[in-house]
Amino acid sequence: MTGGRFIVDEKAFAEQAEQWIFNAIQAVLETSPRCHLMLAGGSTPLPVYRRLAKRGDIPWSRISLYFGDERCVPVDTPESNYHAVMTNLFHGPVPEGLVVHRMCGEEEPDRAAQGYESLLPERVDILLLGMGDDGHTASLFPGSAALDEERRRVMPVIGSKPPLQRLTVTPPVIRGARHLLMMVQGGEKADAVRRALLNGSVPAALAKDGDWLMEGQAARSLPG
Repeated sequence: MTGGRFIVDEKAFAEQAEQWIFNAIQAVLETSPRCHLMLAGGSTPLPVYRRLAKRGDIPWSRISLYFGDERCVPVDTPESNYHAVMTNLFHGPVPEGLVVHRMCGEEEPDRAAQGYESLLPERVDILLLGMGDDGHTASLFPGSAALDEERRRVMPVIGSKPPLQRLTVTPPVIRGARHLLMMVQGGEKADAVRRALLNGSVPAALAKDGDWLMEGQAARSLPG
């Protein structure tokens, strides 16, 4: 992870994130037969996924997709990260050769977490994250016991807003990613950005050594 900080205007945000992801995929596939790409849920990356969907030069047959967190809801509902991501990333059949590993939020949470943990690669090649205005990332919320987890790589957790029951990757997965992009938009997140990058007091600080792509208002509380 390179630890770069990139501040762009709102219009350029999705384009810059799309290009970062494409470049990272290319870099991984130069030395590996397959790329393990873990996607972020939430609203921020959806325009980025729609841009990726329009590209014809992504070798999906050499990519395995994973998810950093999931709400414990039926898979065909709008609250499902899997449903939101896949409907924005693919407007038809999943490309041939692409492997998609989804978190099964509809199953008993602990069993689903253990099952997903068994599917994870030893190390994620590319990890995409977003951040909430409380500084949470994936479904690692402030005060969660999962923030101290070092053994398990996926855990059931309780979020701070509905739907409360969730599944999430744990800090070792975030710290171990080869390439990491944190995507942040909105002035309401400016204080959390400052706390993550300057004093490490919110969960998103787990990603501080990765690349941060920030829309200008989100970065307004940073010095300089």
